[in-house]
Amino acid sequence: MLFINIILPVFMIVFVGFVMGRKLALDSTTLTNLSLYVLTPSLVLSALLKSPIPVDIGSRLALYMLLYTALMLIAGWLTATLFKIRGDSRQALYLSSAMMNIGNFGLPLALFAYGSAGLDTSILIFVLFTIPLGTVGIVLAQGREASLKSAIFNAGKIPIFHAVILALFCQWIDLEVSGFLLNALDLVGQAAVPVMLILLGMQLSHAKVIPAKRFLTLATILRLVIGPAIGWGLTLVLDITGVERNVVILQTSTPAAVLPLLYALRFNARPDLVASSIFMTTLCSAGTLTLLLYLLELF
Repeated sequence: MLFINIILPVFMIVFVGFVMGRKLALDSTTLTNLSLYVLTPSLVLSALLKSPIPVDIGSRLALYMLLYTALMLIAGWLTATLFKIRGDSRQALYLSSAMMNIGNFGLPLALFAYGSAGLDTSILIFVLFTIPLGTVGIVLAQGREASLKSAIFNAGKIPIFHAVILALFCQWIDLEVSGFLLNALDLVGQAAVPVMLILLGMQLSHAKVIPAKRFLTLATILRLVIGPAIGWGLTLVLDITGVERNVVILQTSTPAAVLPLLYALRFNARPDLVASSIFMTTLCSAGTLTLLLYLLELF
């Protein structure tokens, strides 16, 4: 029943986007900009204004983000070294395994699995993991041309961070936001979840899978097997429990992210391998995430 009630609805909406991308030839850029500049910041701002971030859990999740990203990069480096994956293919492996789809895929998944409480926690995790996605992801794609300073500067332009800063400022000065404004933000933000899934389907419809069996097998194992194991272990070390534990493990066990594909295209870091990994891990995640939900419920 977990697959039918939680996983299947996610893939049904993704499939709608996939068909739209194939049959209607829609402009995904417009939809991406709408989500990036309006819908997602509204969702984040609304959630943070209604449910302020507890310092304790916020600091532990921030530490979780740093440790998880570092450990996944180490796992990717060890795998690439062991299996002699070099050059641009190594960069593609890092992008495919260390950067997960916490936004388009993770937010809806947490909502369907744990309701509004899960969504509030997942939004905080989404904001935190946008930091490595917008900085480390760019550096990995650039390779030797990497500039951490410029990557951090560019990440600071992401509207999601502006929404976080605004919410924190309102909390700091103890400003009570009017109900009509919260209602408007909430209504606009609610559109972010289905739009993210439809956009993911549209992006997958343009992905061309290449027959790189060894690479895709390694990337899939790293993202969908090693990733959840590292995530679960970190929740034990950092004493993250309850809904927060379930949501952070679930979100960091999602398929490869779409945003690194744009970086790979921009810096020519084997975008064919990254696109294939996104497609493969998304398909395989139907099984791995269902199993993970059962394990989270059991333990």
